[in-house]
Amino acid sequence: MPVRMSRREFLKLGAGAGVAVGASALPLAAMSRAFAFSQSPTNIRKFVTNLPGLGPSGANQIGQYIPMPIKRQLKFAGQTADMYNIAVSKFKEQMHPDLPGPTHFFGYHELTQFRPDLQGDNIGGQKYLGGVIVANRDKPVILTVTNLLPKKHILPIDDTIMAAPGGVMVGDLPYNRVATHLHGGFSPWFSDGTAMQWFSPTGQHGPSFMNIPGLPSIPGTGNYYWSNQQSSRMMWYHDHADGITRTNAYAGIATAYVLVDNFEIGLVNQGLLPDLVGIPLVIQDKGFVPTNIATQDPTWQTSKWGGPGSLWYPHEYEANFTGLPYPNSTPNPKGRVDWGPTLQPPDAPSTGTDPLPAVSIVPEAFFDTILINGGVYPVANVPAKRVRFRMLNAAQARFFHLNLYPENPGIPGEALVGTPGPTIYQVGTEGGLLPAVAVHDNTTPIPLDPADPSGNTAMPGGPFNMLVAPAERTDFIIDFNGVPTGSTFILYNDSPSPFPGGDSRNDYFTGQADQTAIGGAPTTAAGFGPNTRTVMKFVVTASAGDILATPAWLTQLNSKLKTNFLTGNQPGLLYNNGDPSVAGALPYAGVVNRRLTLNEDFDMKGRLIQTLGTFTQNGVNNQGLPTWGRAYFDPTTETVAAGAVEVWQIFNQTMDVHPIHLHLVNAQIIQRQPYAGMPGVENVDWSFTGPPTPPDANERGWKETVRMNPGEAITIIAKFDLPTLPTAAMRNAVSPRTGGKEYMWHCHILEHEEHDMMRPIVVT
Repeated sequence: MPVRMSRREFLKLGAGAGVAVGASALPLAAMSRAFAFSQSPTNIRKFVTNLPGLGPSGANQIGQYIPMPIKRQLKFAGQTADMYNIAVSKFKEQMHPDLPGPTHFFGYHELTQFRPDLQGDNIGGQKYLGGVIVANRDKPVILTVTNLLPKKHILPIDDTIMAAPGGVMVGDLPYNRVATHLHGGFSPWFSDGTAMQWFSPTGQHGPSFMNIPGLPSIPGTGNYYWSNQQSSRMMWYHDHADGITRTNAYAGIATAYVLVDNFEIGLVNQGLLPDLVGIPLVIQDKGFVPTNIATQDPTWQTSKWGGPGSLWYPHEYEANFTGLPYPNSTPNPKGRVDWGPTLQPPDAPSTGTDPLPAVSIVPEAFFDTILINGGVYPVANVPAKRVRFRMLNAAQARFFHLNLYPENPGIPGEALVGTPGPTIYQVGTEGGLLPAVAVHDNTTPIPLDPADPSGNTAMPGGPFNMLVAPAERTDFIIDFNGVPTGSTFILYNDSPSPFPGGDSRNDYFTGQADQTAIGGAPTTAAGFGPNTRTVMKFVVTASAGDILATPAWLTQLNSKLKTNFLTGNQPGLLYNNGDPSVAGALPYAGVVNRRLTLNEDFDMKGRLIQTLGTFTQNGVNNQGLPTWGRAYFDPTTETVAAGAVEVWQIFNQTMDVHPIHLHLVNAQIIQRQPYAGMPGVENVDWSFTGPPTPPDANERGWKETVRMNPGEAITIIAKFDLPTLPTAAMRNAVSPRTGGKEYMWHCHILEHEEHDMMRPIVVT
């Protein structure tokens, strides 16, 4: 691939390693300004509030809980469906007693009445993550979403991102547009909530928008038919509007969706699963505006985006090198990312000498405070028995590598790192239950690359304890049997960010060196944030424990999980050894239907972007280097016949691990294999450089969000079936934009997806 300095190379060589480098200003219009980055208040105590639970009975000490909407029955097209009326609007909530004020959000909530005149705060007593739905297999859900968002966003919006064909930019479209995507859902295309299916409160909509054919609707609403023709799993629904997905999701437009089936109910009845829904754990990192925001981030507009306690989001492009373009640029100690004009070869922005807008998208966004279910460093009380959890990584870009350690008795609130806590048994992923339990024994810290002396780079191939990328889910059980009452454990994250090659300023932990000179945080005090390592605490309460001993339980559960694949309740693996619960032999020697690429380039303002592409070179980029990346609005290249089984081999030409999400389908990971060279003719332009490796133990079922490692080709297989629909109008509907059934595939690092690592899949 083309050789250029990586976005993190400067940090490893200079300021990130503690070398003092003279400060310099941003180019031209940004001269004499301080660099815009902010840390949350440093007085936030850890582990002083409980984990918010489902419903009012799950409220913690400050009244946080996750509301569930009212379910009604609707007769539609000869079927009985569960119907929910939801609104998305602005609200505020106190997220921690030590935050200097309430936090403003956008989010879902139960719609009790339509009141457009009430487009203010807390129309109906909303709460964070409101709208959690528990659905049943094969019983459709019809969701109506009423858009009550105000015209102004609560976060900085970059108007310069393309948001529609023909050069239409974000600033040309309404800021209060939304598109609701059931992530992981087997949905008809018109209810998939893809980027071009947005709608505004006044009825404006994107070029692919379509409500359910045959169901009445009114302007300012979107209705969705979710078939639920899948096995049990945890999904989530979140905003997907083009150009503002990252800010809408960060603002709070996201929540969980749990699908159950009879097989899972049977496991619960047999005592093999602790309960049906489990304890949801929606894990995110957030930043909050501190009281000294004017000092930390002088360009933050409190009157527009919120004062102390509000959400903070990065809004300036902090370049690693600044000043005049290459070769006269100078290192910036507070820089975080490459800027095209300062690299060799430099790019040639089309907008002149000052390409950076006042408010700019950034390549990734990492924050310093961990929320689980909206609780800031929460505490969960658990019985001394097996307890089920369903975790969703809903962060913008942060990976979580999790081990469970005892709390350090000498330093309250800190983990006794290296001492394993109770074993974690993973039973499922975002694709449903696994064919066998994956055991995480908490003895595996993140493996570090010995070639990086800074200690900030992980080995992307593992081994891992439990690694959860953005948008991945993990359904797991922690075995607290026999643990003494009052014992405490810390769920500990040691993943670098970005992953795998991290920046030390994105890793917050007690006693960390002061990094204010390079745009980072001051030293974190024991018992307080900011902290991204000690994410939550468990306190074990008295319980009689489980009757079935753990070895017998594990044997019986594994037998049942295998049966799930053998009977077809969970579809059998497409590439198998004759047993549909066991993958086929490696190396894979079958047909590869498509070879695709993950790429890195610069946009026409010189900003680093990531893109998807094919093996056919797509011209040259603005540095004059070959590129394979394509914009979302380029002609569709992934056109698939309905019912087709396809094998995709995807080559990662970037330095990041990308969690690639496929709409509509679940995929089986066949193998990962290192390669060298650039896309073209096999064994001429590129070749494999080592043997293939199988998926990790917790990837050996079905996936729809797949980690793709740098310098590797990953081979996946999927069947592009469409859901069974009850009317001809629904079955025959096609996208007015593409003429087919329009879905998507994209990176679920939200800033990557938006800028522009996202392409359509059209099923015909």
